[in-house]
Amino acid sequence: MKSFLSFIKWLSDSINRSFARIASLFRNTNIQIRLLLFSITLSVIPLGITSIFSYRETAAAIKNKISTYSIQIVNQIAINVERELNRLEIDSVDIELLDLTQDVLVNYDQMSEWEIENVQFALKEILVKKFSFLHDVSDVQLFTNDGKRIIAYGDKSFPLNIKKDFLDTYLQQLVEKKGVPLWKALNQEIEERLVKFATSPEKMNKSDCILLGRAVLSLENREIIGTIIIRTNERYFSNIYRNIDMGTDADIFIIDSDGIVVSSRNSSITVAKQYKNPNLIDELLDRQKSESRIFNINIDDRPYLVAFSYIQNADWFVVGTVPYSYLNSEAKDIRSKILLLYLGCFALTVLLSYIFTLSIADPLRKLVSAMDEVQKGNLSVSINDRCSDEIGEVTRNFNAMLHEIKNLMENVRIQEKQKRKAEIATLQAQINPHFLSNTLNTVKWLASAQKAENIESIVSSLIQLLHISMGKGGDLITIREEINYIKSYINIQQYRYYDKFKVVFEMEDDILDYRVLKFLIQPVVENSIIHGIKPSTEQGLIVIKGYRYNDVLKITVTDNGVGIPDDKLNVLFDKENNKLKFSGIGINNVNDRIKMNFGEKYGLRIESVPNLFTTAELTLPIIT
Repeated sequence: MKSFLSFIKWLSDSINRSFARIASLFRNTNIQIRLLLFSITLSVIPLGITSIFSYRETAAAIKNKISTYSIQIVNQIAINVERELNRLEIDSVDIELLDLTQDVLVNYDQMSEWEIENVQFALKEILVKKFSFLHDVSDVQLFTNDGKRIIAYGDKSFPLNIKKDFLDTYLQQLVEKKGVPLWKALNQEIEERLVKFATSPEKMNKSDCILLGRAVLSLENREIIGTIIIRTNERYFSNIYRNIDMGTDADIFIIDSDGIVVSSRNSSITVAKQYKNPNLIDELLDRQKSESRIFNINIDDRPYLVAFSYIQNADWFVVGTVPYSYLNSEAKDIRSKILLLYLGCFALTVLLSYIFTLSIADPLRKLVSAMDEVQKGNLSVSINDRCSDEIGEVTRNFNAMLHEIKNLMENVRIQEKQKRKAEIATLQAQINPHFLSNTLNTVKWLASAQKAENIESIVSSLIQLLHISMGKGGDLITIREEINYIKSYINIQQYRYYDKFKVVFEMEDDILDYRVLKFLIQPVVENSIIHGIKPSTEQGLIVIKGYRYNDVLKITVTDNGVGIPDDKLNVLFDKENNKLKFSGIGINNVNDRIKMNFGEKYGLRIESVPNLFTTAELTLPIIT
């Protein structure tokens, strides 16, 4: 412990010595240079800190706003996409429940080609009404359990032909899902054509698309009797967000949990292929169930801000990527403007600081030169300075001082003599109360020895009051101590007035250790006895209450004396009404002491009804 304290002392001394050396270096520097450096430092450092803070806060605010906007955009896109997915899923259920669908999948092997053709024609007539205007659906195909295809909707000349490997895998997945919808992205490479781009309808039909598939369950036994595949154009979804602007080089696309791009408005992000950055799908899967819907990632060696929303039904992610080059572009412009403003303010600060310091340093040099002459004994020097600032005033006072210096020295000697006399008088004033207190203690001892209990009680109370009047304990005392002094004062007065009154104390225990000014309550009690109880012919009662009210301390003194007429109540706080009592403090002085020590919101208020009651209320701060 001692070694630690020694180390602290050594460290403190080292710091003080370092500061002293730095201060001595400044003291040896020209005052104009010091003032110039001081002015520039006080201006440049806060300005620099403010500029940096403003730039950082602005950049952060821009990023937060763009982040919030991006999240709102992808959430809204996800809502719109999910709404369309639900519609197509409902349509697939409607097709599944058709009698034609159930019948052809169950009885396909027993049906002739002509019957199958009629079923396809009938299904097409039903579905053309559903898909012609509401959805961008190009094909609806049914598959039996052994893989035979029924074209329920679409161009039979250029039907949807999916490569066998992809189709077999997809149909197997649909069977495993047992009726749960499964969405897949499809591009031109997965479709199989005999003639490439032979006609314009084929070109249209070979655009990127999205497949919705599900197993068809029998209405009788809920067994799987086949599968259904609905092909919708990918642009049906990309059109939802195609024209949304999230910033320069920002992009929006939809990706599934395997990292396969489902929909995109950017040709460089190929539909039905793995997204170019595998870290993206890892981040999406990690944050899928978290509340955070935004993160940072590098794409093509460039930092991006990524916002996403998850579509649970399809296991898709709507992703928005915003490059940091766009986020920082506005912040860079603001930074350049702040820098130019900073340099301009710096130049202006240097110029104004030089002019300012010159106005101080030049007259100070003249004043120092004149003081050097005075130091040599030349009291006839004079400085001609007519300026009205503080230095000009100092200069004029300096000139006057030279003429009056001898008189001032004489005045100083006289004042020293008066000061010594005052100190002696003060010492005597302290000795007298102490002497009186010691004498009263002797009287108390004699009264006790002679069993004069009344005299002993009065003298004890008087000694208590003398102790506080001599300044014991400082200006502030506890309420508990003030009450004891009041009880001593009341004890004396009750002997004087032959038990003409009674005093009741109702003080909250919590406030007894609060501190108040000395002799604050006693003058109020004295006023109640002399002006309220004494003139009355009835038995007097004084109630002294103390309590805490909100954030202030309230002390009230209520008596049932003669009361105070309105005309006297209005002038009660005049200084002329201040008649010296035991403490030398009148009612108006109590109010003045409270306000001078604690402020105008505190003080003394008196309410009285003649021949009924008088209440004096003291409002004080809480001092612990």
